This record gives sequence, structure tokens and C-alpha cells, in this order.
Amino acid sequence: MIEISSIDLSLSNIWKSWFEYRKGKSISRELNQFQYYLEKNLFLLFKNLNSNNYRHGGYQSFTVSDNKKREICVAGIRDRVVHRLLYDYLVGIFDKTFIYDVWSCREDKGLIEGINRAQTFLNSYPGSFVWRADIKKFFDSVNHEILLNIIMRRVLSS
Repeated sequence: MIEISSIDLSLSNIWKSWFEYRKGKSISRELNQFQYYLEKNLFLLFKNLNSNNYRHGGYQSFTVSDNKKREICVAGIRDRVVHRLLYDYLVGIFDKTFIYDVWSCREDKGLIEGINRAQTFLNSYPGSFVWRADIKKFFDSVNHEILLNIIMRRVLSS
């Protein structure tokens, strides 16, 4: 297990994670309910994390049909604040290990910048092509014990 002291679980950092999570979110019933008791919710989260009593809740599943039918699973707001807390901690460890052209979930990068970069390559190399691939249920099929061990090794060696 990762030493709990290696992640900043201070109340101020949990608040910071809340504000980062909250950016750009549209108002929903769940968000309103969480915000109504915001101080209580974040303090309870702080207590649970620091006493090692935090347990991730379940996921709400629904199906989206845009280009193709896909199942989406969404964690509750409390858990997504923790996801943000973990993201902020892990990005400093893992970001430097990625090649330049990894565009998802990285500072100053994203979908539009990735598309622009691909377009630049396509224009520079006539006759080239782009291959877009998606591995169905990839995360569900990965051995999570092995994945967690790989993550743990990287975190502990940083």
C-alpha cells in the first residue's frame, strides 16, 4: 500500500480538488445536493481519508448511443473529488514518463491540440494516414492487481 503520508490529504488540498473537479460542471440535482452540505461533505471526506476509512462508492451506469452504443459508468461526486486528488498527485509522477504525443488529460494538451498536431503531420507527409483504434473494454480486461503493482512501483520510486 502507498504510504498515506505521500499524498497530501490536507483539508485545503481536498478543497482544491473540489474546485478543480467542479470547473465546467453543469448544475445537476446530485451536484446541488453535494454543494448544499459542501463543508460537511468535504470534512467527512477528509476524516475518512485520513483515518483510512474511505471506501469508494458504486458507479451509476447508463448507455449512450452516439456513433456507437457504449456503456458509461460514473462515480459519485465524493469519489470524483478523490479521483481529482489522486490525479493531481499522480500526474507529477507519470507525466514526465509519457512521450510528447500523448494528448489526453495533460496540461496544455487535449483533443483539439491533438487533432491540430495530427493535421500538421498529415500536411507535412503527403500520402500518410491516421489510424484510430479503441480496444473494447480494455480497462475491464486488464489484470488490476498487476496494474496496481506497476503503479505502486513507479510511485514508490519517485
